[in-house]
Amino acid sequence: MNIHKYEDFIRFQYVSRETYKKFMIYYELLNEWQKKMNLVGNSTIKNSLYRHFLDSAQLYNILKNSKGKVLDFGSGAGFPGLVLSIMGIKNVNLIEAKKKKCDFMEKVLLETDTNSKIHNTRIENLPFLNPDFIISRALTSTRNLIELSYKHCNNKNHNINKKNISKNLPNLLFLKGKNFKIELDDLSKKYTIKFKIINSITDKESKILFFKSEF
Repeated sequence: MNIHKYEDFIRFQYVSRETYKKFMIYYELLNEWQKKMNLVGNSTIKNSLYRHFLDSAQLYNILKNSKGKVLDFGSGAGFPGLVLSIMGIKNVNLIEAKKKKCDFMEKVLLETDTNSKIHNTRIENLPFLNPDFIISRALTSTRNLIELSYKHCNNKNHNINKKNISKNLPNLLFLKGKNFKIELDDLSKKYTIKFKIINSITDKESKILFFKSEF
């Protein structure tokens, strides 16, 4: 599936024309910077409006009512956190260890007049930020993401209890590919945790894993 114009994009996810114009600025910068550094897979760059922008944007409907900080673990080129920030999600914190990728995101923020905070650090070194949501895309296994997220539980008790891991965790949204079942099987070997599986709008084999303490 290719996206060539505004009308193509909003068939899947509504955004304003102003937001789409900012996406196009972002898209042009992505293509420019990709020539000198590896921001996304080269095979996906031509179709990045669908593969990366739309894939990220689909989280908006879940996040739009967020009341606190949103942490994007391993932002890379800004997917999904920077896309969601451009769409109007507040208090997005972009976490990325590689300085050059942070420089790219800073450029996108400047050129699109978008307000997000970039943390040039490893996730393990991030201080407690008391987030409402933690999101991530194409970073590491679900089990690793859960363990990285537990540092940010709202009671600051960082000792993981495998029988009650859902308690006090922030809301978690992870974009996962076709191997999501293998990752969930691995997770279940160590932890008991409630979640929902949401179908992706960009790939029938991909899913959104939504972990929430109330489930």
